[in-house]
Amino acid sequence: MAKPADPRSVLRHLRLPLVLTRAGLVAEQVVRGFWPVMTVLLLVLSALMLGLHDMAPVEVVWGVGVLAVLATVATLILGVRRFRWPSAWDAIERLDGSLKGRPLQAMLDDQAIGAGDPASAALWQAHQARMAARTQGAHAAKPDLKMSRLDPYALRYVAVLAFVVALLFGSVLRVGSVAEMTPGGTALAGGLTWEGWVEPPRYTGLPTIYLNDVDDARLNVAEGSQITLRFYGEVGALTLAETVSGRVGDIPSAADPAQGFDVVQSGEIRIDGPGGRSWG
Repeated sequence: MAKPADPRSVLRHLRLPLVLTRAGLVAEQVVRGFWPVMTVLLLVLSALMLGLHDMAPVEVVWGVGVLAVLATVATLILGVRRFRWPSAWDAIERLDGSLKGRPLQAMLDDQAIGAGDPASAALWQAHQARMAARTQGAHAAKPDLKMSRLDPYALRYVAVLAFVVALLFGSVLRVGSVAEMTPGGTALAGGLTWEGWVEPPRYTGLPTIYLNDVDDARLNVAEGSQITLRFYGEVGALTLAETVSGRVGDIPSAADPAQGFDVVQSGEIRIDGPGGRSWG
């Protein structure tokens, strides 16, 4: 396509469609280049919101964390290398391809044969006028966001599904708890030796309660609330005693570093050991 001296004067009435078309090209570049890093981030965030790190040994959590950081950095670098900022001419060509007969090319081309012949010049001008009429009411070209070729196993959908599940059944407050975990099981922030959360049923619309901030010995929660406790430090230094879950039979050890149960009846929750606390 030959470039005129000032294409903006020729395409002034197409400014908005061209701007939107160029924005679509940018979206294409972002999606195609950065879908791997977005997939990694969504999967990691989903796992943290669901509290999967509370179910694994600290060493495993940090090993997976290192792999997640490396994967994030690698996919981010790959996305930056793939990204190419679309030019104004890219937008013109994309919009032109969406119009019948590629009228923009005719408007921007110069007459190659018979330029000195008045009859030929008049015919060329009439042709350009017809092409210009075809551009009236033109709409921005739709971006091509199909990813099946780049992601044949639909990993991006797996990540989105995991994130939706985490939003429904997880908690954003659990994400920060991973920072409290160190190899050897020692808590970091503020010398904490335990952490706990109360997640009310979603139908209640109530927020998650951080038990470390609850000083009142009286704790009122909705039936069906999920209690999550994390003990740091030497195994056995802290133990759990509770009568709100109504569990019988195969009950996990009271000294397990990760504790979880649902509230089904009134009773008491007690953490025995240094810095322990109780609620009823």
